[in-house]
Amino acid sequence: MQQAGAQRCGPAASAPARPCGARRGPSATSSSGAANASKPDPEQPALAGALPPFYPAADTADVAIVGAGPAGLALAAELAGQGLSVALVSLESKFVNNYGVWLDEFQELGLTHTLDAVWDDAVCYFKEQQLVRVGRPYGRVCRRRLRQHLLDRCVAAGVRFVEAEVDTASSAADSQAAELRLTDGRTVRCRLPVLASGVAAGKLLRYEDGVPPVAAQTAYGIEAEVEGYADNYPADAMLFMDFRRHHTGLYNGTASRQQPGKSQHGGDGLWGSEGEVPSFLYAMPLGGNRVFLVALTVLLTALVLQVPSFLYAMPLGGNRVFLEETCLVARPPMPFATLKRRLERRCKALGIKIGELHEEEWSYIPVGGPLPLPDQPAAAFGAAASLVHPATGYSITRSLREAPAVARAVRVALDEQPSSAAAVRFVWEALWTQERRRQASFQVFGMELLCQLDTRATADFFTTFFRLPASFWRGFLASKLSSVDLLSFAMLTWVLAPPNIKAKLVTHFVTDPSGRYMLDAYTGKNREQWEQPGSNGSSGSGSSGSSAVQLPAAAAGMLALQQLAQAAAERAV
Repeated sequence: MQQAGAQRCGPAASAPARPCGARRGPSATSSSGAANASKPDPEQPALAGALPPFYPAADTADVAIVGAGPAGLALAAELAGQGLSVALVSLESKFVNNYGVWLDEFQELGLTHTLDAVWDDAVCYFKEQQLVRVGRPYGRVCRRRLRQHLLDRCVAAGVRFVEAEVDTASSAADSQAAELRLTDGRTVRCRLPVLASGVAAGKLLRYEDGVPPVAAQTAYGIEAEVEGYADNYPADAMLFMDFRRHHTGLYNGTASRQQPGKSQHGGDGLWGSEGEVPSFLYAMPLGGNRVFLVALTVLLTALVLQVPSFLYAMPLGGNRVFLEETCLVARPPMPFATLKRRLERRCKALGIKIGELHEEEWSYIPVGGPLPLPDQPAAAFGAAASLVHPATGYSITRSLREAPAVARAVRVALDEQPSSAAAVRFVWEALWTQERRRQASFQVFGMELLCQLDTRATADFFTTFFRLPASFWRGFLASKLSSVDLLSFAMLTWVLAPPNIKAKLVTHFVTDPSGRYMLDAYTGKNREQWEQPGSNGSSGSGSSGSSAVQLPAAAAGMLALQQLAQAAAERAV
């Protein structure tokens, strides 16, 4: 999906970029990612057949949007609905992933007609025989209905389409003129370009310095006819998370018989999940019966700890179920082969027999990392603008919810700014205000914590998370909590958490670079990069200083955070 490409940005054209290929690893270039992107679905119409054509040689658009996913189509419809001429630039593509959403959020958007399944509740398992009911209805988006809904809006508003791939983008600093150079040699001219092509847009963008690098959420799933699902899980609820280690060390069909404190894994089924170091057999046959054998330990840092994963499942009626093994966040990403192996082993341990296979899914979602800087060759939206929740991977609802506000910002920018470069900066600053950057820094802090938790600590953390008042955990998942609300969220989490999580939270805040990043955002020290036009952006290190340097800063910043938290508590009362 990502390819190396040049970057031009008016007066800042010479500023070196940190290429996204090194940060937000491309998924579609892998065989699994390519297979996922090319899944056939004849019921989804071709873009060229649904939208009227845009002719680059003859036409100029007010806005050119790169990408035809949910974010790109939603923003195109909103902008064209405001009377702007919009060109949609994309290769032919279809919606291929399964989208799960909270029902109340899609009700707010008026999109419940795009759901093909709804459950009255969602459930979780973090330890043996301990079912946690979330108490919130959940739905699965019908990708065909959602895409058709968005396409219908684009057609009605007059959005036009050109099938092409973008190579470079540029925005003039002295006039409202911008260009998208296409890989086939053509040029799309517009007043403002907007990138909405997910991680592929990263080749054209620059990012903050001194921020922990990008991690990833990966998942492998199947939709199939199965036997035995209802023997293990409620058939009338969707399974949001099952973190129990049923993917390893259990005989077939024995997972449902594991008891608290009596698991084959020891204790609550988490034995061996702390500091687990993989090893492998290395052998040389030397002739006859003589063989050199040695067990070697893998010393790669990424493999030192056993990275947790969980089962996510949607019972779809009858024996049809969508089953997905998900690694919430890891760096480096958990490979699809590992996830597939875990899902197969988990199903065997649960006694779930897989029958007819309807579909496979490979999901790769870059999460966290630096935010894009405001001086760019183009504006952006959706995952391209880092609107993916760092700690959860959620993005579709947020993008659909925020499309109208971003469209208004684009319209104001074109009406008031003297040049395309100035309009691009205006949109970026409207999208990522200082308040939103504080919120993002908190979410990155949470993501970095999750990256470091083993299976036992992960179970303890999420048990605490769902004990919080619903307004807190729902607001956190939906990116609706203010920066001050998030501090109240953190304080209450610390109060309710067991001692091991309390200790990890404090240690993580004081020693991890994400703690310093959050302090800088909350105290405003991160503003320098955003307020200096043509900032060079990140060099690629992804480091924000040693823990020794961070300790004094963390201690000093604690006072500022304490004052903000006190204000939040007073406001809550």
